[in-house]
Amino acid sequence: MGFQEGVTMRGRRMFGAVLAGAVLTLGGIGVLGLTRSASPPAVVVRLENRTGQDVREVRIEHEDGQVVHRGLRAGESLALSFAPKGESSYRLTAVLADGKVLEGGFGYVEPGFETREVLEPGGVVSSWQ
Repeated sequence: MGFQEGVTMRGRRMFGAVLAGAVLTLGGIGVLGLTRSASPPAVVVRLENRTGQDVREVRIEHEDGQVVHRGLRAGESLALSFAPKGESSYRLTAVLADGKVLEGGFGYVEPGFETREVLEPGGVVSSWQ
């Protein structure tokens, strides 16, 4: 094997090693991207209607917007969520079938928190889950 052939073989091996390293790096970045969520974790608000009547509308107002749900029957539960950009808070307003307005909500939440809001005839009972 002459000098020229040796240089060519070494060049091919080096190119193959660089190519393999690049493929492994890009594959690792792809797997990392798939395992991480594209959006931040949400705040989940679990609502229970124990008022004895239907709720016309539930509104959650937070620093980045609001979530509205219409029509929650007596005795039913549901979960609403929103994705704050960081530390936040929310205010809950529920309008009952008879027009009565109940208000509540947590003063502090952040992504990943879960809260529980129980709508009762006399008001809203808030708790952490």
